[in-house]
This record gives sequence, structure tokens and C-alpha cells, in this order.
Amino acid sequence: MRVSAPIANMRATLKATRRATTTMLALIGLAGCLDLKVIADACTISVAPATLTLPVNGASSIVGTAFDCKGNSIRNKKISYSSSNSAVATVTTEGNVIAVSVGSASVSVVADGKSASVPVTVTPEVAATVIINPSVLTLRRTNTRDLVATARNSQNIIIANSLFRWSSSNSSILSVDQGGKVTALAPGNVVVTATSDQTVGSASIIVTDIPIGSCALSPASSKVTVSQSVQPTLVVRDTANNVIPSQGRPIVWTSSNEIVATVSNTGLATTRKAGTTTITASPAENAQVTCSTGIEAVDPRIVQTVIQQRTGSLRLGIPRGFSAVLLDSTSAQVPAGRIITWSTSTPTVISITQAGIVTGLTLGTARVIARAEAVADTVTLSVTNIPVGTVVVAPLQISLLEGQTRQLSVVVTDSTGREITDRPVEWISNDPSKATVSATGLVSAIAAGNVAIAATSEGRGAQTAVIIQQTPVDTIVANLTNSAFTVTRGVTSAFAITLQDSRGNTLRNRNVVVSSDTPGVSQGAANAQSTLVSVSGITLGETTLTLQVVNANNQNEGKATRVKVTVIAPVAPAVRAP
Repeated sequence: MRVSAPIANMRATLKATRRATTTMLALIGLAGCLDLKVIADACTISVAPATLTLPVNGASSIVGTAFDCKGNSIRNKKISYSSSNSAVATVTTEGNVIAVSVGSASVSVVADGKSASVPVTVTPEVAATVIINPSVLTLRRTNTRDLVATARNSQNIIIANSLFRWSSSNSSILSVDQGGKVTALAPGNVVVTATSDQTVGSASIIVTDIPIGSCALSPASSKVTVSQSVQPTLVVRDTANNVIPSQGRPIVWTSSNEIVATVSNTGLATTRKAGTTTITASPAENAQVTCSTGIEAVDPRIVQTVIQQRTGSLRLGIPRGFSAVLLDSTSAQVPAGRIITWSTSTPTVISITQAGIVTGLTLGTARVIARAEAVADTVTLSVTNIPVGTVVVAPLQISLLEGQTRQLSVVVTDSTGREITDRPVEWISNDPSKATVSATGLVSAIAAGNVAIAATSEGRGAQTAVIIQQTPVDTIVANLTNSAFTVTRGVTSAFAITLQDSRGNTLRNRNVVVSSDTPGVSQGAANAQSTLVSVSGITLGETTLTLQVVNANNQNEGKATRVKVTVIAPVAPAVRAP
């Protein structure tokens, strides 16, 4: 069916309208799917961390966060960063802070006019590693070398103008100054360190000695007498013929004829017998380098014989050895082996063997002679007794009563232990008031006490301890008739007493205690010498006084004596007739 043109146009219009409507509806639906919300404005802003400290060339991120007025964080909010001092610290658009130089700066965080800031402190760079170049080195003694130390931070970036403290593990082998210059001093192994910010770098250094190229000994030859020594001078040169020190360089010394001369490890050659030898020196590090000197040893001529023992005396009967030294024209000692003849001009006083053993025969003066090759020396000596060695007194302790005696004995021995009886012995008491001793050692006890009796001879001595005890009192004798005594009232009178031992000997100075049966009638007391008893008449009547000796232990000693005492009235004075 054919459609007219107006209808066709209408249909086309409807189709276009339908397509536009469909497109609009599609767009509306799409808009519903997309988030077309408007981002809120920032009310506050915060930043983390609150502070930041970085070393030079260090970096760290800071984070800014925007919040709306309800305190909710705002996503996708554009935040800008800036530094107050970009010469100290810079910041990227993402908030990465980079330390540039030592100092302080402030990094600001801004959004919608709201801001916050982070104080940033930049400190000097800290060394994370220290490297010494070269790290391994070999130097010859006396050489120098400059070492270079480099410090790097934790990002392996070189830290400019770093300061280092240099040190050597053994400054006697290798020294180092604070600029890193090392000087080789002696062979050995050393570790050199450079320290920066407590970080240490090290280098291992080996010091070797300068090689020896040649050596020489001077003088080329020497002539010395037997037993003398000679020290040749050693000169060492390097391979460039420069003289170098020989100290500390091991040198091997040898003698071609050790019967003639020996050589020490320092090159001192000592001659032993007449003849010739060659002394050779060779560095231990290079045995192909050698140098030598010739030595001729000759026997010396004896010009003086000297007896060594020139003072002192010779003890009777005790052998004493004598020796002599032989000197040549240089006053050097002639080696052993020469014949020395010993003799004496006083054979009745001493005897002498060819070995120089001299024995005293009698007391007196003697002459010892030593002769070698017609050269003699003499010494005059006195032959004396052997000195006293010990003095022994026996017994070592004795006890005596007053008035008793005791003979002591003494034994004197000389320094060889032989008993001798020809030496005077002196006896001494240290308290003659208590005990005396005779010239023969007889001790006599006088008074109670302790005494030391000593015997001495030629400065040697010994002693005996003597303990003297009082003789016990046996009886007290009152010198009265019928043991009766009369005393006038109010008067003190005395009567004599005598203390006697069991043999009737008189004793004195004892403690005599006087007691009264009736103290109200009469009382008495003995004097210190125990010779008198004083009696006091107190009232008329009679009483008995008891006399008793009491010893040092407050014990009664001997028998008591009783005396009857009568107290009478005083005689009235006579009345004269008018």
C-alpha cells in the first residue's frame, strides 16, 4: 500500500521524536549511575607526623587530611604543600619532605584556605659507612703514604667535609697522623682505623724491612791477648748502597775457630787460646750477604801477681784457701793455665800447699808468698784463736732458799763446735742485792726474788734464771721472861722478838700479825723488820697477844707465840712535903 508524503513525513517525525526521547531517558539513567555529588569544603586540616627531624639528604613523607565541619574526613580533597625555607628543606606536591641543609623550616599543608604545619629540623648527615682507600697496603720501613677516608650516609651518598679520627693498632710499627698520613717504623702487621660519627673504617697494612744488599765489618783484623774481647763494627747497606740501621735486624755471627775465640749473638768476640780465627756476620734474611774480620789471639806476658785475700786473720787450725790473679802489661787478667807457686817465710807459724791452702799452726804473724814466672806477691796475716761460738750454762733454771748456794756449770765451744777451756768466762748477776755469783759460777741466795745469772765469753753468752724463795719461819721467840709483858695504861711500849727457821737461823722482814684476845684492854703490832712488837695499854686488865707469821699467800707460817699482857695504872706522882 502506498503511503502519501505527508503521512510519511509524520512517521519520520514521530520516529525522530521517539529516538530523542529514548536518548534522553538513557542519559537520565546514566546520570543516576554516576556520582555527581559536590565535594564539601574543608573546615579543618591535620598533618602527621606533628614534627620531623631529618639528616641532610634524608627524606620522609608527611600526610595532610581535610575534615568537614561535622568532623568527617573529606576524600579526594586537593591538598597543597609548601616549605617556609626551601634552602633547608623542600617538599613535593605529594608531601615528600627532602632535607637540603642543616637548619630549621616549617612545611605547611593547605586546603580551602585552612592550613596546618610541621616543624622540620635538619641535622648534619651521619656516616653509615666509612671506607679507607687503599684498604690493603704493604710498606717498607721508613716509607710514608696518605690514606683517604670516605664517609657515606644510609643512602650510600658521600658525606662532604666529614671529619675523621685516625688511629694505629700499634704505633711502634706504624704511626698515623690526623690527616691520614702513615709512616712505617718497624716490620709487622697493623690495622689503621678512621672513625666518623662512631662509624669505623679500617685498612690492613703490612710493614716490611728494607732489604739488605751488603755488609762490612771493621777493623778488617785485630790482635788481642788471650781472654780479651773485641767488638767489630757492623755497617749494613741496602740494595741501593745506602747505609741502613742494623738494629732489630737478625744477624748470624760465627767464628771459624771457636777454640781460639767465640762470638756472641751481638758480635762480641772473646779469645780463649792463642791462634787465629775469622769472625763472620750474615743477615738472617739474606744468607748470601756476608762480611768478616780476622782476629789473632796471643798469650799475654805476666807483669804482676796479685794475691786476692789481702785482709783478715787466719784462725788457728782452720785451713783457708788463697788465690792469685795474673795481670799482663795492659792490666788485663791473664787466662788460667799459668803455674803459680805458693810458699811461706814463716813455716813454724803456718803451712801452705801448692793449691794455696794455708793452715795456722801457732799463734803469731805469718807471710804468704805467690810467685808466677819470677813475678811474686806477698801478704802478711795474723794467726789467731778460733772465736767463741756458743756459751751454754747449766742448769737453765734453779730455785734456792735465802742463804742457800748452788754451783753453775758452763761449756764454751768455738765456731767449729769444738769445746774449749782456754777462754775467760765472766759471771754476772743482774741483781746482787738478791743473789751474787762468784768468778767460778757459785750462786749465793740473799733475798727472795727472781735473778738472772749470766756467763759471757768473747761477746757470746747465756744465762740461768734463779728463783729465790724466803726461808720458812719456824718459831717466833719473844724476848720476855715467862712470856709476860706489863704496859702502863695510856702508854705504848715494845718488846723484842726474834724469827727463827727450823735450824735456829734468824730471819727478818716477814709479815707478823699480832691479835689480842681482849682488844679493849691492849693491842699490839710488829714492825716491818719483824724485830719489835709495840703494845698499847688501853684499860686496866689482862689479855693475851698472839703472834703469827703470815706468808705471801696469806697462810700461817710456823708456830704461833702467845704473850700475856697486863695493863697497870700509871704511878701517881710523889707529893712533896711543904
